[in-house]
Amino acid sequence: MKDRALLATLFAVAAILGAGAGVPRADESVPSRGTGGAGVPLAPAPVPPVELARVVIPGAEPVTAPAAELAKDAALEAELALGAAPEAPRVGEAPRVLGEPRLDPGRGRLVAPYGEGRAVLTIDPRLQERLERSLSTYRAPWGATVMLEAGSGRVLALAEHSEAEPERKGLALSPIAPAASVFKIVTAAALLERGVGVSDPICYHGGRRRLQPRLLADDPRRDRRCVSLAQAFGHSTNVVFAKLADRDLDAPALRAAAERFLFNVPIAFPRAVEPSPANIPDDPFGLANAAAGFGDVRLSPLHAALLASVVANGGLLVPPVLVDDVEGAPLPAPGAPWRVVDEAVASELGEMMRSTVTAGTARRVFRRTAHGLRGVAVAGKTGSLADPSPFRDYTWFVGYAPAEKPEVVVATVVVNGRLWHARAPTVAREALEAFFTTRVASLPDGALRTASVR
Repeated sequence: MKDRALLATLFAVAAILGAGAGVPRADESVPSRGTGGAGVPLAPAPVPPVELARVVIPGAEPVTAPAAELAKDAALEAELALGAAPEAPRVGEAPRVLGEPRLDPGRGRLVAPYGEGRAVLTIDPRLQERLERSLSTYRAPWGATVMLEAGSGRVLALAEHSEAEPERKGLALSPIAPAASVFKIVTAAALLERGVGVSDPICYHGGRRRLQPRLLADDPRRDRRCVSLAQAFGHSTNVVFAKLADRDLDAPALRAAAERFLFNVPIAFPRAVEPSPANIPDDPFGLANAAAGFGDVRLSPLHAALLASVVANGGLLVPPVLVDDVEGAPLPAPGAPWRVVDEAVASELGEMMRSTVTAGTARRVFRRTAHGLRGVAVAGKTGSLADPSPFRDYTWFVGYAPAEKPEVVVATVVVNGRLWHARAPTVAREALEAFFTTRVASLPDGALRTASVR
């Protein structure tokens, strides 16, 4: 049975790595709202040899990075202090062609042809199989879970399943769903940088079902409910985010924040990843809708994991790593981490993500956990949105654990019809339980190990 399960996992991983990116057809899923060109490799230009220096990431081993990137990071810090949008990062080198993976029994790891050599992948086969089994058990019409090692960016799993389209592959690398309230991470970061305090009260009324332009204006007679930014984040209060964006942000500021968080930007990876499109309108009401999570913004599961990793890593974005070692050829130089937000903003975002799990929209799901997750504090953000025709129920959970010293980052999306068996927070919780039960962790030398299941 175990051999058959691992074999099924190998086929699934091979399909993900070989498929590149894909998007739902308009007649079978949501209307296309993003850019086309699925499956087109998006590779940055090769980087010439440069002097190397050391970058220290909170909670991680030091990462080797070009000294020029360190100078650039310092410049980004200055720009962030002024509220300016930094230049879109360019990291890594042109990826070689990654072939079909297979299990190396001696290593207990997945390996794949990689240019002139053979790559050892960072994916853990048993963890991958458990995550795919979870999606399959719930018969998810479309679903994917991505897990990264916090600090290093190593990809631990690219799990996916489609009950509706069994032959459909590449879900983990494609923006298959609206970002919904996950985009509040970007909006909250932009608001914090504009001086909005996490405890500052804002009063509101209405907006439970939908936003209306009149709800953006203060109305002392009707605005009888008051919450802070932190409370609005934890409970995903749309009208509060809309009011704050209308008051404190403009379209260029939110676009710049979205780009820093890699929306509309290619993601360097050994396989093609379709960029997550974010269309931020200029008109005030359109801006408010986008800021609250109702905009024309889509997100891939890999990108969603990177959003959470920025907060987990103290404001640094560590590029994802899929190749752990290469036999017979040089190991590709890792992309240099760069700063997206400063540490103070990341810390405040982390506290708000913690409140989502302890007192907000994810509280019920994480209230009861299996043995492997007991005593482990989780930080996260939920997202949900429904399209009426054809009906699609989109749910997200992105987060990391332990909240105080992150080891792992998770992002799960589940796309259901009117009848469903589980939504993303439940599947993501099970993924975290699987991680902490099998104890996939970093050894001192940076290699991965899989401890025995308890």
